[in-house]
Amino acid sequence: MITEFIQAKSPKEALEAIQKAGEGTVFLAGGTELNRLGSSITCSRVVSLKKLGLDRIEESNGVVSIGSMVTFQQALESDVVPAYFKEALRFCASRTRRNMATIGGNVTLSRDDSYLLPTLIAAKARLVLGDITHEGKYNEEDVPIREYHAFREHFTGSLILKIVLNKVNRFVASDRFSRTAQSPAAVTVSFGADLSSGAPHDVRICAAVKGSGITRLIQVEEGVSNGQFETPEDAATQAGNDIAFVDDITGSATYKRYLLGTAVSELYRVCLGKKSKGGAQ
Repeated sequence: MITEFIQAKSPKEALEAIQKAGEGTVFLAGGTELNRLGSSITCSRVVSLKKLGLDRIEESNGVVSIGSMVTFQQALESDVVPAYFKEALRFCASRTRRNMATIGGNVTLSRDDSYLLPTLIAAKARLVLGDITHEGKYNEEDVPIREYHAFREHFTGSLILKIVLNKVNRFVASDRFSRTAQSPAAVTVSFGADLSSGAPHDVRICAAVKGSGITRLIQVEEGVSNGQFETPEDAATQAGNDIAFVDDITGSATYKRYLLGTAVSELYRVCLGKKSKGGAQ
């Protein structure tokens, strides 16, 4: 039960409040997870981020910066947000939820059915984080999202200020598999690559698998970059080798493995089609 509501007026003030209040205190963004039945978060105090000015979308020379408090719907309605990111935002089928859920909140939670994290990793997005030392010194850090994901414990307590999409011409495509538009996804896969050299390189493939977490498919990434696969189906045979699939309400382990392989081969095929046309999404 929430017993205290703290209204911060700056990132530093929000971080100080978390530091001072201690255990049982969390940031409050859109509130979709805190107010969800069966939420994974338990807390007694919340620090609201509403008045921190983190709800802006900016574009300069093709680089798009999205404040962490920007809602899914706000990003969908923006003229500067890339189409591949809007594709991921539409995985959230409820407009009511899209009007509440924030970009930063979805990334911070890093749920194994995350709408956005696989796409952002495939896009090689960067995060601008706010942090504060025990002595009270505030600082900001620009980190690759893959680093944030891989070393989550290191960034515990950090505040996401904005997400930066700076790979202007990068190809990114995603797919999501769930029983209904409102159900948790069994598998979400995103495929990103640089096509500027005429062949896919600098590849990032990320999968969110329910019950197994969010994982980069590094073997497949390297195989695509090195041109070792003769067909997209060959790439699919390598997908999921390092993932411990589990049976749950979204599907069996065997079914999830099948979905992952199918998605990887299809997204790779789409990527090759973009390459042959000389463009990126």
